[in-house]
Amino acid sequence: MAGQSRRLRLAAPLLAVCVAAGPAGAPASGTEETAAARLVVDCVDCWPAAFAFTPKGKQIFYLERFTGEIHRYKIKSGADTRWGSIGPVDAQGERGALGIAVDPRWDSGKKKSRWKRQWIYVFFTNGSPLENRVERLRKSRRGKGVKTQRLATISITTASNHNAGVIHFGPDRKLYVVTGDQAIPSRSQDLSDPAGKVLRLNRNGGRPGDNPFPGSSAFSRGHRNSFGFTFDPVTGALWQTENGPQCDDEVNLVVAGGNYGWGSGSSCPDTSTEGPSPRPPEHEWTPPIVPTGAAFCHGCGLGDPVEGDLLVGVYGSGEILDLGLDGERDDVTGESVLYDHPSGVLAVERRRNGQVFFSDDGGIYVLT
Repeated sequence: MAGQSRRLRLAAPLLAVCVAAGPAGAPASGTEETAAARLVVDCVDCWPAAFAFTPKGKQIFYLERFTGEIHRYKIKSGADTRWGSIGPVDAQGERGALGIAVDPRWDSGKKKSRWKRQWIYVFFTNGSPLENRVERLRKSRRGKGVKTQRLATISITTASNHNAGVIHFGPDRKLYVVTGDQAIPSRSQDLSDPAGKVLRLNRNGGRPGDNPFPGSSAFSRGHRNSFGFTFDPVTGALWQTENGPQCDDEVNLVVAGGNYGWGSGSSCPDTSTEGPSPRPPEHEWTPPIVPTGAAFCHGCGLGDPVEGDLLVGVYGSGEILDLGLDGERDDVTGESVLYDHPSGVLAVERRRNGQVFFSDDGGIYVLT
């Protein structure tokens, strides 16, 4: 019964978007599944809203959305242990433990001093005081203590949704953080406010000197709410899924300094028109489907028709969609259903060897 209660707390705000708009999702151009899935991490009702691989791909770190527990799963042995925790976590609505990343230097350096580089980065909603935080944690040399550093704080309103929270390291080894507008659209266009942005930070939380907006941690602005983004392993470009209101769920190609058009005057239709030089999405869905995680098939082993494509998870239907790109890899040319899962898809991530993994409320799977 407790597990059912936790399931309903997340399902309600996410599915409300679909219910308000009617059936979940527009028909895909192809509907025949071409992939299957195998369960890797079995953690009933753990809600791994985010997970990340160590750089060599041997371990998975995953975050329990409702408890704030951080687990380490060793792929070869199947050992699953509690590594640490964050919090207290407020998990009302769309809040909770929402993002996790592993320091790209995790496996580098001499073995005796490697622990100094082994930081785990998290995005979560802190319960008291109530605010969204980006923090990093590191075990002591002997693993008996944990050092924690706060890197960023995003103030929140009374609304319990539009937190976003996905975090990843980019090819430039900077930490990218997607934040929601906290249900106040005007915050997305305000460069002094971290809400409604893709933030770009140094590993220690500092602002990189080459960020596109002087004096700001923002890499881009004009975002509403996002549950996923990824980097193209071929071009290094950042692709992001974004949730609209009763229309225009989107896939955006996010560029430095770009404005993605969500703001105080936004409404259906045409949700990407506010602020200076707004950029349109590369792909969109009306009615909305609740797109979540995203990853590229680059050596993913799912066959030539999928190779190089962008894979997007869907919470509303449980599908993983295959979005084909053009030759320049800057536009979406087609959509089909790669796999249909029996429950909503949360995170989607690519392992170093190319395999694509995804999570739902009770575990982590690999596409086969």
